[in-house]
Amino acid sequence: MTERDDGDIGAGIYRTAFRGTRAPAIITDPDLVVRDANDACLEFTGYSRPELVGQTALDLFEESAVCDEIVATLARGDTWNGEVEVATKDGRLVYGRGSCTPVTVDGETRGYVGFFTDRTQHRQYEQSLRILNRVLRHNLRNDANVVLGRIEMVAEQVDDLALRDSLATAREKVDAILDYAETARNLDDLLSNTGSSLHPVRLDEVLRRKVRAAAERYPDAEFVTDFGSDPVVVAADDAVGTALEAVLVNAVQHNDKATPRVAVDVAVESGHATVTVADNGPGVPASERDRIFGREEIDAVHHGQGLKLFFVDRLMETYGGEVWAEDNDPEGSAFKLQFRTSDES
Repeated sequence: MTERDDGDIGAGIYRTAFRGTRAPAIITDPDLVVRDANDACLEFTGYSRPELVGQTALDLFEESAVCDEIVATLARGDTWNGEVEVATKDGRLVYGRGSCTPVTVDGETRGYVGFFTDRTQHRQYEQSLRILNRVLRHNLRNDANVVLGRIEMVAEQVDDLALRDSLATAREKVDAILDYAETARNLDDLLSNTGSSLHPVRLDEVLRRKVRAAAERYPDAEFVTDFGSDPVVVAADDAVGTALEAVLVNAVQHNDKATPRVAVDVAVESGHATVTVADNGPGVPASERDRIFGREEIDAVHHGQGLKLFFVDRLMETYGGEVWAEDNDPEGSAFKLQFRTSDES
């Protein structure tokens, strides 16, 4: 077999592999002029191969700022990755993720290869879901406040103790619904925030505030704290207080003792700070511990404890930490939140 034959076979394999790739893809020369496009790209854009070949690849992109970013990145010899809108032949704008990387032979850039992933439907779904969540929360708050007003009005006009107790229970349930709506908002903010905004946070100061607030909210409970004398600085954000509050409230609300006791302490070692919230309640069976954080599917028999612990679990993951529950000695549960310590400077 001759060297030319080897080249012909290699070219045939290249064409079959590249053009059969399922993701839309193009190959350009060093000037970003299209030299080849695979079948998925032709189907996606609506162009024929002769229409694309010879066209500048940047003409397919709608935003000039993105084009400038691509050119600057490739000029440095780096691979570009980012969000981009592609214009199809029939004038549609399709949103997605694109990547473009240099093709280098013997240290010389011979061209570029680019890929595109269509995420238009996914973005529309996310936007619609976010709007739906916002509208539902807004309507839920308004309607719940009307119900609370009616409950208060009726409670002022009845003397029957059993009926007043029923109204108090109804008030508590409506308050819980509003609490769920607020937690859903926090979850939406957390899940839609793709950027990193962690900064040094004085964990001991936040804990003191949250324990003080919990003690005022639950005057029948006893809180014991040990935060040490040194500042405890961790990598977190403003939502850390919401997570700490959720665990403190959980220690009281799910406690079956006449006097709930909650011990809160912080230990720092090996680049981590661990908050322990221990209670004297009924405890959490080992088989339930993943489920209460929403890590396992919830059903009619086995259920979690609402959205709050699910929020705590997701938040600690974004912090690069973790949360878990274990047995407390001699009774109850101990919830532990492990953070990465941070240099306050």
